[in-house]
Amino acid sequence: MSLSHFQKSYIKKNVRNSSLEEITIYLKIPKEEVIDYLKKRWGEEKLNKYLSINTKDHSPEGKKISLKLFLKDNWLQLVMLTILGFGVYLNSLNNDFLSDDLAEIVNNPRVSDLGYAVSSHPFGFIRLIFYWLAFQLGSLNPLVFRMINIGFHLGSILLIYSIITLLHRKRLAFFATAIFAVHPLLVEPITWISGGMYPQYSFFFLLSFLFYILTEKDKLFYLLSVIFYLLSFMSHPIMPASLILVYPLYELVFGNLKRRLPKVIPYILILAAYVFINLGGMPEREQTLTSTHYQERGIDNIFILVPVAISSYLNLIFWPKDLTLYHSELAFGQLGFALIAFETLIFLVLLGVFFKKNKKVFFWLSFFMITLLPTLTPFRLNWIVAERYVYLGSIGIFIVVALLIEKLLKQTRSSYLFYVLLIILLIPLSIRTLLRNIDWKNQDNLWIATGKTSPSSPNTHNNLGDMYGRWGDKQKAIDEFQTAIALKPNYGDAYHNLANTYHEIGQDDKAIENYTKAARYNPDLWQSHQNIAAIYFAQKKYDKALENLQKAIQINPKNINLRNNLGIVYLASGQKDKAKETFSLVLLADPKNQTANLGLLEANK
Repeated sequence: MSLSHFQKSYIKKNVRNSSLEEITIYLKIPKEEVIDYLKKRWGEEKLNKYLSINTKDHSPEGKKISLKLFLKDNWLQLVMLTILGFGVYLNSLNNDFLSDDLAEIVNNPRVSDLGYAVSSHPFGFIRLIFYWLAFQLGSLNPLVFRMINIGFHLGSILLIYSIITLLHRKRLAFFATAIFAVHPLLVEPITWISGGMYPQYSFFFLLSFLFYILTEKDKLFYLLSVIFYLLSFMSHPIMPASLILVYPLYELVFGNLKRRLPKVIPYILILAAYVFINLGGMPEREQTLTSTHYQERGIDNIFILVPVAISSYLNLIFWPKDLTLYHSELAFGQLGFALIAFETLIFLVLLGVFFKKNKKVFFWLSFFMITLLPTLTPFRLNWIVAERYVYLGSIGIFIVVALLIEKLLKQTRSSYLFYVLLIILLIPLSIRTLLRNIDWKNQDNLWIATGKTSPSSPNTHNNLGDMYGRWGDKQKAIDEFQTAIALKPNYGDAYHNLANTYHEIGQDDKAIENYTKAARYNPDLWQSHQNIAAIYFAQKKYDKALENLQKAIQINPKNINLRNNLGIVYLASGQKDKAKETFSLVLLADPKNQTANLGLLEANK
């Protein structure tokens, strides 16, 4: 029986994007007729290559793995995805260092110290090594540091495409990966240098997962998979912990869970080592969140936290409008929370439905949840919602969307409709990403944008106060700091910044009052004591200046400038012996310190 013109046309259009089984089912013809037609068109050698990949199911075990053949068949898609992923971040390359970048990189004297990077922490030092490398290549050029993030993002793009191609189909892989490449929800962990540990750990995990999938073809891949899983832990101290669940889930859906469950043991050992080493650091992290971010201690209600987080991430994936550094607008009335709970319930119901009906969809929905598990705890060790948290998990949703769209369009005769829809999605998403990059251009852009989306965040108003202060609008700065304090009455940094502004406009009584409150609410703020001392020194109240400098030194004993200031106050108050002692101690630590040398000469007169 000869094939009709429509059947031949359909085979030509879909042979690269659909399996042999799918084509025969759709056309309702024997598989042999399709193979005979392809043999006439291609010849026997090309047909055999096609059959080696497509005659079995779409699990990796039914595929012949050949890197050379994969690159030959997919080079155009890989190039296009790389261009997409790099193109949408071109306008971010010259963005400034922002927020945590200042403390971690710009004002960190040890960023150029390789020894410090290597010895800093067994889980987490890789990021510092990349910072060290970027510093060697470009000093404090933010472009070089940002290229690390973009590089990991591009690597993740190529790995995602490869994984989806192995587990599903080429067309579906291109659709989902293209959305991932340009989605604006991912701007924060890519454009913000300090957020780069999320693309970094994701890249190493995706490498690990890819090699795990290929394990049956080469035992070396298994070793590589374990190594890259370890590297993902060395890139982020928390997020990879839950990813161990991905391996048995993969076996449940695509492999043989009962036979291969022992393969997960090395990953469990790595996780156990991580838990053992990092449990001791939990109190320190809690202290940092309490003192630096003023996070209130306590336990959150997980039945509120989880629906709010899941609903927020899903909404941002499907409608990425209100992107912000601080997701503070999470207070809902009864009706609002009911809608959030209903949305989360629908998601969980779909998990159950697809477990029975379509385990591939179930796998990717579960993947989304698994990646977020470390952030969905009630212990207040992280933010409830942060865009960087969902970098890896968003892949699961994008793949599910691609699977569902493919199924909906399967009955259409034109395969081009699939790509038309993809283009329709890519254009607005890319534009939104380009605009979001502008929000991260500099401090002013970031805090103005954040102020529009997060008006109830005290952090936002504190940063806006700093911005208006730099602009010279002191009253506006005072208003913003006071708003931050009204939203968070124990916000030590806002009190400190408010005090700075009062001092700048000559209201030193109010400055001292607010510095005192800042030091009370944040005992680590040695700068408040230093600034109080400076005011009292100018007023020639040397006893009070000495008292506050000594408090500052008690908090920060290694700060040489504080010691020098102490010596200067001793000199001014006529206590030359104590001044000599103080300056001598400074010179022991720093023999070339000019201030201490001059102070010592003055004290010896």
